[in-house]
Amino acid sequence: MKGKSIFKTVFISILVVVLCTWIFPSTSFKTALIEEGRVQVGLFDLFSYPMVAVTYFAYTLLYVAVIGIFYGVMNKISAYQALIEKIKTSFVGREHIFLITVMILISVLVSVTGLSFGMIFVFPFVCSIILAMGYNKLVAASVTVGSTISGIAGTTLGNNTVSYMNQLLGTDIMNEMVSKVVVLIAFMIVLIANVLLYAKKTKTSVIEAKKEETVKKEKIVSRVRTAKEVDKVSSQSVVSKKNNMKKAENNASNVKKTVSKTNSTKKADTKTTKQVTTKVKNTKTRASMAKTEDVIKVKNTDEKKVIIWPLILIFDLVLIILCISVFDWAGIFNVNWFANAKEAVTEFEIFGFPIFSKLLGRVSEFGLWSLNVELLALILIATVVLMLVYRVKWNDFIEGVVEGLQKSVTPACCMILAYVVLVIVTYHPFQLGFTKFLLDLTSGFNVVTMSIAAMLASIFNVESVYTAQSTLPYVMSVITDSSLYPLIEVIFQSIYGLMMLVAPTSVILIGTLSYLDISYGQWLKHIWKIFVELLIILLIIFLIILAI
Repeated sequence: MKGKSIFKTVFISILVVVLCTWIFPSTSFKTALIEEGRVQVGLFDLFSYPMVAVTYFAYTLLYVAVIGIFYGVMNKISAYQALIEKIKTSFVGREHIFLITVMILISVLVSVTGLSFGMIFVFPFVCSIILAMGYNKLVAASVTVGSTISGIAGTTLGNNTVSYMNQLLGTDIMNEMVSKVVVLIAFMIVLIANVLLYAKKTKTSVIEAKKEETVKKEKIVSRVRTAKEVDKVSSQSVVSKKNNMKKAENNASNVKKTVSKTNSTKKADTKTTKQVTTKVKNTKTRASMAKTEDVIKVKNTDEKKVIIWPLILIFDLVLIILCISVFDWAGIFNVNWFANAKEAVTEFEIFGFPIFSKLLGRVSEFGLWSLNVELLALILIATVVLMLVYRVKWNDFIEGVVEGLQKSVTPACCMILAYVVLVIVTYHPFQLGFTKFLLDLTSGFNVVTMSIAAMLASIFNVESVYTAQSTLPYVMSVITDSSLYPLIEVIFQSIYGLMMLVAPTSVILIGTLSYLDISYGQWLKHIWKIFVELLIILLIIFLIILAI
């Protein structure tokens, strides 16, 4: 089963958290830290909590399913494969430029717009191109997941990622903007350098392996040919000896019969000659007709070129709308264009009837779109438009939908199971005990202990909103110097992004590994050096900010 190892990883994560509820007491914070004793997870809780996760985070399942439908239909369109092949051939010998461009583009888009989980819309397309270029699955996962994580850690204007942190700490999106840009650039440089180095090694090894396979095949074929030739020569020699013996024995009898058959042979030869000539003429005409038919077929296939520009236009348009529809235009730049445009469209009337309001229904303006409704509808509409533009048959469309849903089932299930960890730590909050222990190790603010506390909170709480909600109120009760709050916000934001690169509860990571059929152990073995490098760089940045 594809993604079986990822299921195992998520189940182990759930069991570890369940075990923590039996060992550590539950702690909550209101005006003070309160220990409530151990509140263990029971057997029937393990069956009910997945349903709670589905209830609260159903948009994850739906969004992944819709993306699966989109690419399932795209696979039924010849223009999609032609586009991948065109991009592949355009970057022959310059594949590293493609990798660098994609990593920078995704990182910047996520950092600026806050489209983190929604960015998985481009993952199947990017992965297909990278695999077509000859790279392995780990390169594809590093490019897609790594660049998204870089954008999350170095969030600049993406208010969706850090809005709740700013709300709790009383900070602004523009606070420590230089530090956030530095984190973003540092993540991109480290990621690009490591990915290119690994990609070059793996691609070279793949090429060498293919060469070795071809050489082995050629040696085997040559051996078989020589053996056949030897057998053929030996058999021919034996046959020739037997024929010579028979010829010697039959020479006498053949001489007598030759004279009598001479006249009849002449007549037969004339007839066979006529028949052979007619057959040769017929075969020549048939061969010429077959050649002309083949030429006609080749010309028809060459003349029927695949048009890819509508696919490029629709795909780019969906990506652009995804980005600008979640950006907080009014909150950051005080731009009310989209709110005014939405109001003008919905209030437009024909003969006193609000036609667009009735047709569109309840829709939010750009800046307030969510994965629950608007983004799902956008991708489904784009899927239908592609079907109509490329005239996909109804049976092929349904087949593509089914195939896309089948491919999305395993990643979606792994993602929703990761949210079970969040449900458990919400109903059985033992995490603040760890936070208290870490902060009590030093007097006052400490970069290292605060970073470790942010790591644990990120692993247990899955999303940045719940990471901030579960930890920051208590942190603020211990660290009362408000001048340190912008730095704390940078620490939680960047550490959260970093942990999503390796955490078994990282929804983006788990879904991508399941889609590419990469085990969690393979990923850790591949990514741990990058993780350590980024962690060291982040600690240095935090210490510099603190010193300044």
